Amino acid sequence: MFHQFYTANQEGRDFAIGDLHGMYDLLFEELDQVDFDFTNDRCFSVGDLIDRGAKSEQCLGLINEPWFHPVCGNHEDTLRKVARSLSSAATTADWILNGGRWHLMVSTQKMHDYADLVDTLPELISVATPSGKLIALCHAEYPLPYWAPDEIANDDELRRQLMWSRQKVRSQNHSTVSGIDSIICGHTIVDQPQQLGNSFYIDTGAFESKTLTLVNLETL
Repeated sequence: MFHQFYTANQEGRDFAIGDLHGMYDLLFEELDQVDFDFTNDRCFSVGDLIDRGAKSEQCLGLINEPWFHPVCGNHEDTLRKVARSLSSAATTADWILNGGRWHLMVSTQKMHDYADLVDTLPELISVATPSGKLIALCHAEYPLPYWAPDEIANDDELRRQLMWSRQKVRSQNHSTVSGIDSIICGHTIVDQPQQLGNSFYIDTGAFESKTLTLVNLETL
């Protein structure tokens, strides 16, 4: 599934987190700070659960939790390509240099299982809020000036930009995406959460800064 839509949460709250990168314990510290209710609250993620931090496998396990809803990040996408021998030696080496060394300690079968788990992740999520807003999450940047998930799903280059691009945040592009209230993005590290138009960049480099950004969707 490329795009997954979630109806409004009438029983609890909805949060979004920035790139986790193996910082499993830090996630639970942040959830504890907001008295997260694991029965009724939901936590949405902009992806990159793995690599760099110490607990990539535990972070992958979050995909199976009913309260946790991530999009696929470029690090997860690389994992499945490496696990299935669909990547070049250069890509594998680059992944190892960028935090993927942990996979060398994992069995081939387990890596295939993790690749299958990654296959369950959407690349784009949209969430309705009780107040009537529609909020989207993607890993890197939303590539169109208007809301059109189906158009992106059928275009390989737009899908690449959704997962890999840094152009908007690096150029400080303040344009607004029409047809959607807010879009939450990760991938590009910012010193503090940054708003550009109706896009919000929330990757605050948790693996180095020890600051994992957690956003209540109703505050956007």
